[in-house]
Amino acid sequence: MKKSLLILLAISLVSIASAQTAKCGIDTKALAAEEVAAGAQSLRFLAKMAPGFDRAAFEKAGIVFGAQAGDIYTLRVPAERLSMLDESKDVILYSISHHIAQPENDAARYDTRSDSVYMGYGVEGGTPFNGEGVYVGITDWGFDYTNLSYNNRGDSNRRVERAWDHFRLRGPAPTGFDYGTEIIGYNSLMNYKGDTANLYHYNTHGTHVTGIAAGNGIRGQYRGHAPKARILLCSFGLGEAEWMDGVEWMRNVARDSSRRLVVNSSWGMYSFSCLDGRSLLSQAIDNWSAEGTVFCTSAGNNGDNDFHISRNFSQNSDTLRTVATYYTCDNCIGQALIIWGEQGHDFSAGFRMQAGTTVWASQMYNTAGGDRVVYDTLHCGDIDIPYRVLIEHINPFDQRPHIQLDVDKNTALELQLYIIASSGTVHAWNVANKENHAGNEGADFTNGSHPGFTVGDPIHGIGEPACAAKAISVAAHRSADSTGFGGQIAYFSSYGPLITGVQKPEVSAPGVAVISSISPWTDNLDSYEQTAFYNNLPIVSVQGNKYIWAPMSGTSMSGPATTGVVALILQANPLLSTNQVRDILISTTRNDTYTGPLHEADSASERWGWGKVNALAAVNKAIQTVSIEQTEELRLPMHLFPNPATKSFTVISGHGEPQTMTVYSVDGRVVMQTVVTERATVDVSQWANGVYVVRMGSRTGKLIVR
Repeated sequence: MKKSLLILLAISLVSIASAQTAKCGIDTKALAAEEVAAGAQSLRFLAKMAPGFDRAAFEKAGIVFGAQAGDIYTLRVPAERLSMLDESKDVILYSISHHIAQPENDAARYDTRSDSVYMGYGVEGGTPFNGEGVYVGITDWGFDYTNLSYNNRGDSNRRVERAWDHFRLRGPAPTGFDYGTEIIGYNSLMNYKGDTANLYHYNTHGTHVTGIAAGNGIRGQYRGHAPKARILLCSFGLGEAEWMDGVEWMRNVARDSSRRLVVNSSWGMYSFSCLDGRSLLSQAIDNWSAEGTVFCTSAGNNGDNDFHISRNFSQNSDTLRTVATYYTCDNCIGQALIIWGEQGHDFSAGFRMQAGTTVWASQMYNTAGGDRVVYDTLHCGDIDIPYRVLIEHINPFDQRPHIQLDVDKNTALELQLYIIASSGTVHAWNVANKENHAGNEGADFTNGSHPGFTVGDPIHGIGEPACAAKAISVAAHRSADSTGFGGQIAYFSSYGPLITGVQKPEVSAPGVAVISSISPWTDNLDSYEQTAFYNNLPIVSVQGNKYIWAPMSGTSMSGPATTGVVALILQANPLLSTNQVRDILISTTRNDTYTGPLHEADSASERWGWGKVNALAAVNKAIQTVSIEQTEELRLPMHLFPNPATKSFTVISGHGEPQTMTVYSVDGRVVMQTVVTERATVDVSQWANGVYVVRMGSRTGKLIVR
């Protein structure tokens, strides 16, 4: 943490030290206080609001609403109005918008079988699919609006319809929002050329990702997976609320055009909130998914890091001791030791610093003592180690006890984590702690050659937003080309599952040395040009600008490959629900000698999910799948007989799958509820005579009992 904040926060955090947080996590309290102490005039939040809440009262207080995902909203709250979040009964839960830190394609298309879909080879009816008419939304940074791969070379390839740059301040902002600049239409996009600099400076990550998902390539090569899809680009403002606002903007554009939308997110964090899919961000994704937006997310790049450790203290009550190694980066200030316990089982945690045989120990902090934030310094001889501790007895989102130790880095000292509990399972992660308390780079837990110390592992390595239940989390593997070379899992691809046992990732796609477009505006253009030159990759000069194709690796590349395949699925059948799209991707995955026989064993892998994305099989299944709307239309009528009934009645559902049947009295009371598969007989001999309403899905019937 920044030492300059310690004195400022000493007074402002007094009230937090003993407060029980019912509506937000303790990290929200701490980060909000830090931002206010640093001079912030307003702060961004995610909030779960009560039904029918008085929005006008909040707006009158100067609170600005942004995106809405069901009952989850983004808010910008003036610093002097922060107390309203705790005091208002209309706010059920809230969380600060955590800020994220600085953060070959032809073979990939062969591997996923997208090339066959694009040509119509093997597709039912021989119809080619290329994503046309579907919106692909890219939330990222480092966009080139002029790129030859997706927005130039004639009218047929001018496919970027709009861009929203949160960092360009001149405006105008999109309708319903009050920050950033929305750029609409080909001519305006050509004038702006690309997004402006941000924490990443002038980057190219977003350009590369866009080319993989929906690029048209160059000279017939390096084409993306949905090369005719419409494209929306959002350079979002390095926070959860800004990302949600970007998605809401994309959803508005797609809705106004009556088109389907798939959103790609090639980013992830571990320090945002709980890592079990229950955060407000995960809830927002699930809410939007239920409304038809499909989300594809990168699973993460910590597969080669033993940055996780756990112990079931019910089976082993010994103290868990381990060495937390340091991660090195330009703005790394130490390590974030993120620790989550099991619901109803408190634990204690602390750390020690060691030099030679000398050891200095912090206090052990217990979650049973209530929610609090501690700022302190461990004096290690002539070295001072400032640290911050976030302690929660019960986190409001997943009901788990939680401690986060943010410890300043000093490589002259060894950092050791100690955890004690009498019962329950405790999980911990060791990630880089940056100046804004965000991080996605894992560092190993080791035994440091100390007897009795425990070595870490790479499992449970999926961060936000990939841990959302309805998000499609994508692992990475090396493309297998037409000669059969390749196909192995990428060494960096993060492991699942979630700590709840929920399977993540769902699928895997190519993410090693994927060749795609590079922004001519990137600060590192010379480096990419050298890479392209030595690998005989395209370098095209147009009006003095160099358009380059070069390789990158990461689940940042496998995510957009899957996003492009989803666009093909939605083009083939735009009436599919998000659940149906997800099920189609999973059920049609390809298994081989590398994945193992996952389908045959009716199982998933902590690295592969259910297997490799197979666009050809997925599109064919999408064509054959009846959508929810079509299913409703094709159902047989619901039959109730005898009607009137005296002793019993039989219902025929008109549907072969289990359906919930609810019977109401005429005054609206629920008389009974049961699940019916095809038919069921119900005893009504004890029911009062009268009229009842029987409802199953969208169908209702009237039943008379005599």
